[in-house]
Amino acid sequence: MRLLTIFALALAGSAHAAAQDGPPSPAPEKSDIIVIGEKEGEQRERQVRAFVRDLTDTPGSQPIARFDRDAVCPAAVGLTDAQDAAVTARMRRVAAAAQVRLAVPGCRPNALVIFARKKQELVKALLAAHPAYFKGDEDRPVELSKRPGPAVAWYLQDVIDRNGVSVPLNNERGYRILGITDSPSRIDPTTRPIIVASVVVIEYRALAGLTTTQVGDYAAMRAFTRADPGRLKRSDAPTILTVLEAPMGSEVPLTLTRWDLAYMRGYNNVSTNRFASQQRAEIGKTMVRDLETAIPSEE
Repeated sequence: MRLLTIFALALAGSAHAAAQDGPPSPAPEKSDIIVIGEKEGEQRERQVRAFVRDLTDTPGSQPIARFDRDAVCPAAVGLTDAQDAAVTARMRRVAAAAQVRLAVPGCRPNALVIFARKKQELVKALLAAHPAYFKGDEDRPVELSKRPGPAVAWYLQDVIDRNGVSVPLNNERGYRILGITDSPSRIDPTTRPIIVASVVVIEYRALAGLTTTQVGDYAAMRAFTRADPGRLKRSDAPTILTVLEAPMGSEVPLTLTRWDLAYMRGYNNVSTNRFASQQRAEIGKTMVRDLETAIPSEE
């Protein structure tokens, strides 16, 4: 975990250097998390199923990866000190409301949000300086950063067995060696992936007109789950994931929506001993239940 701290400090240095080229616009302020109402009945259930299906792209034969072993410790770098602190504090409030296990303040960051002038340049610089944080997935973040859009996210993962023990990777042969002797099951996966750390990079150009609340909520949605707004092109579900690419002057959520919060709650509390298809169904049921009741916001 010491390396995570070194990595975070290095990210802060890179991002603050880039910040000199273009000051961001968000300013700290408070707001409630839940502001959006939803449709009722069967149409909502269909929307929920589509929302969950699009955001959880894990194949049905695998379990969903989420923060499991370690508590989440968010941190933002690249804006002013006050704005970084506001985004970080907002992400912690969202985590608490979404029932995500939080590390104590002063923890070593494992959910990093970096603000930069150009995401592709920053990702390449990080890969050159800290290849260990791309290990096993070196090419994917670079390829993702080339896609259109002002943000990119990737996730560092481990694989654990049913007892929560890491399954070692044979680097020469490219496969993991399972140490337990449990019989395989079609219901209960023998191993499952977990998120060890997440990195979200957001370009300054996407921050115009947004508040630190909106930016923090967007970052939390992406850092605490593997949600990708690019997979929601045909969805009309209300979500904070639309704020970065919405045309200037268009109507966007002022804060995390009830859909977002319900999804995060379902995602981070889903049964771990199931496959993705079953977990998606479980997340959907949690969302429908939460959307039909008043979800209390955090204080």
